Amino acid sequence: MQSPTKTVFTGVIRPAYGAKTVLKEKFVEIYESFFKGNDPSIGQPNFWSELFLLKVNATYLTKCLSEISQDKLLAIKNNIGKLFLKSIEAMKEENTQRKINAMETLCVLLQGIFSKRFNNFSFEVINLLTGLNNADTVFPQLVDTIKYLMRHGEIIEVQHEALRLAIVIVCGNTNINQNSINEYFIKNDIFDPLIQLIISPKTSHMAYEAIMLLDILANYNKHESRNPYLTKLIDIKGEAVFEKIMEVLSSTCIKCQGQYIEIQEDDEANKYLISTVVSYVGSILPWYGSGTKQHSNVSDPELAFVRLPSANVAILLSFYDMVNNNKRFVDYITKSIARFSIPSRPQFNDNPATTTEDNKKSAEIGRDCPYFCDFLSLSSYLLQHNRTNRTASYANLILLTLVILVEDASFNEIICEDERQFVVRLCRQRPPLLQNAKFPRPLVGVILDVVIGFINHNLRRKLQTDLYSMALGVIHRTMSYLKRNRVRLPYHWAELWHSLIGLLKFILSNIEHFQQDRASVNEVLLSAINIINLSITHGDTFFPDPISYDNFFYEIVRAKETFEGLSRIVNKTKPGSPTKSAFQKPASPSSQFDVLSNINTICTHFHLKIETWKLNNRARTITPEQVYSIISSNYDTLELITPEKLDHYTPYSEIRHHGPLLRQINEVE
Repeated sequence: MQSPTKTVFTGVIRPAYGAKTVLKEKFVEIYESFFKGNDPSIGQPNFWSELFLLKVNATYLTKCLSEISQDKLLAIKNNIGKLFLKSIEAMKEENTQRKINAMETLCVLLQGIFSKRFNNFSFEVINLLTGLNNADTVFPQLVDTIKYLMRHGEIIEVQHEALRLAIVIVCGNTNINQNSINEYFIKNDIFDPLIQLIISPKTSHMAYEAIMLLDILANYNKHESRNPYLTKLIDIKGEAVFEKIMEVLSSTCIKCQGQYIEIQEDDEANKYLISTVVSYVGSILPWYGSGTKQHSNVSDPELAFVRLPSANVAILLSFYDMVNNNKRFVDYITKSIARFSIPSRPQFNDNPATTTEDNKKSAEIGRDCPYFCDFLSLSSYLLQHNRTNRTASYANLILLTLVILVEDASFNEIICEDERQFVVRLCRQRPPLLQNAKFPRPLVGVILDVVIGFINHNLRRKLQTDLYSMALGVIHRTMSYLKRNRVRLPYHWAELWHSLIGLLKFILSNIEHFQQDRASVNEVLLSAINIINLSITHGDTFFPDPISYDNFFYEIVRAKETFEGLSRIVNKTKPGSPTKSAFQKPASPSSQFDVLSNINTICTHFHLKIETWKLNNRARTITPEQVYSIISSNYDTLELITPEKLDHYTPYSEIRHHGPLLRQINEVE
C-alpha cells in the first residue's frame, strides 16, 4: 500500500503541455510547499516520520532560509514552530537516521533564523520557534535531549550531530550574552557530556568543538551571575582533560602556523632545500615548473597575511580561560615541561617494562618538545602579523596568557632551568629579525623573543597601548623573577635593549600624535623605563657575566639623545597648568624625573669619560671597542641611587582589566 505522503507528493511537477517534465527531489518539493505557507502534514499521519527519513538537502534548505524575508518568515510562524517541535520529537525516536536528520534539519533551520536581523533577538526568535508561553516547556526538553544524545548516542554520528546542534544554538547570537536561550543550558548544564567527548578516544575528532563549546558556555554572563560551567572548569582535576586540551591546542597551533609558512617560508634551510628540489625536478622534467608554484610564491603576501589566522585560532580563548581560572592546569603545563630534560630527552622505548608512569600517561612522550612550545611558536607569527582588530584580540589573549603564566613561581622555575632546553621555531618573516636561535635553550628565552618580536613589529602611530602594556608586563614579571631568585640567564640581552630603546625613540618622535591617548602612552613609557631601571640596579643578579653589563651601559650611552629628549618632554608643562609633567605617572611616590635619574646619570657620566679620553688621545672619533673599554674601567666613580620596589607589580585580574575585551573576543568568530 502506498504511503499517504507519497499519494500527495509524487516527486514530479507537471509543466504546461509540450514542456519537458521537471523532476524534483522529494525533500525539495516538501519544503517548497512548506515555505509557501502550506502545511503538507495535514491529513498525513505518517508525514513527519517519513520526512525525517529523507536525506537532508542542507544546500536547498539554507537557500530557502536565506531568501525568505523576515516578514514572510513571521508569516509562516506556525509552520516553523511545528517543524521545530517535530524535529525535537524525532530526536527522541529509536530510529537512528531520524535522529540524525532531525538534528541536521534543526542546525540548518536555526542557523537560517539566527542570521536574520531581529530588533530583539531573544524575544523574537523564541516567539517564532515556540511562542513565549511554551518556551519554558520546549527548550528544556531540547537541552535535555541534546545532553542525553551527546552522552548516550548509539553511534558517533549521533553524538556529533548533538554537539553541532548545541554549538549552533549557543552561538546563535554573535554576542553570546544577548542570547537568552543559553539560559536553558545554564539551568541544565551539559558539562559532563562535553568532558566525556573531550577525553574519550572514540570522539577525539570532536574534542576541538567540545572544548570550544565548553569555553563559550563558561563565558556566558560569567561576571553577572553564577555560571556552573565556569565553576566546574575551575574545579577540573583530571590530567586526562588537561592533556587533551594541550594536545588540541598544539595541533591547532601547528596548523595555523603552517598557514603563515605556506605564504612565506622563513627557514633558510628549508628555502634552500625547496629551491634545490624544484630546480632539480625542472632540469629532468622540462614540462615541470611551467605550472608549478613555488612554496613561498604568493602574489600579494601582505594581503594573504591579513586574512590569517584561520577561525580555529579561537582555541586561544579556551587556553587563556583554563590558564586564568584553573591553577591545576598551570601546574600541569609546568609538569609537562618538566618531563623533558637534556640527559633524558624523550625517546620511543622498545621495552615497556622500563617506561615510567608519567610516560605511560603522556602522549607528549616521543616529541622533541612539550605541547606548550607549539603555542609559543604560533604566538610569534601572530604577534608579528598583527594588522587587524581581529588579530589584535588574539594578540591580547596571547599576551594575557603569558602574563598569567610568568606570575607563577613554579612555571618560572621550570622555564629557566638549564636541564630543559628546546628548539622552538619563531617567526622570521619581517625585518628586523632577531638572532636565529636554532639551538636548544630554556623556554624563558623563547618567551622573551616572542614578546620582543611583538614590540619591534607593531610600532604604529595608532599605538596599541593596551597590547604594549601587556608585552612589557611579561618582560617585567620575567625579569623580576630572575632578580628575586638570582637566576643568571644566558641570553642575547642586546636584542632586548634595542627593542626597548627603539620603542622609546618611537614614542619620542611621534609624541604629538599621542595627545588623545597620553595617559595610556604614559603607562607604556614608564613600563619600558622601569625595566631599564630594574636592569641597571639589579642586573648583577641575572646577567650571565660582567660583559653583559658593559653591553647594557653601552646601549644606554648610545641612546643619550633619546633619553635627553624624554627628559625635556617630562619637564615640559603647559602654561597655567600645575607643575606636574604631562607624562608623570599617576599616584607614583617618585616623580618622572626620578625615574630617569639613573639613566641620565649614566649617560652624563660616561659621556664625560668618553670626551676626556678623546681629548687625552687627540681622537675625533672612537670605536665601539674603545667605548666598551672606557665603560668597563669607570664603574667605580659612577654614583647611582637605588630605587625600591622596581620588581613589584599588580597581579593580573580579569575583571579589573579585561572584561570588555573578552566579551569582544566571544563575538570575533
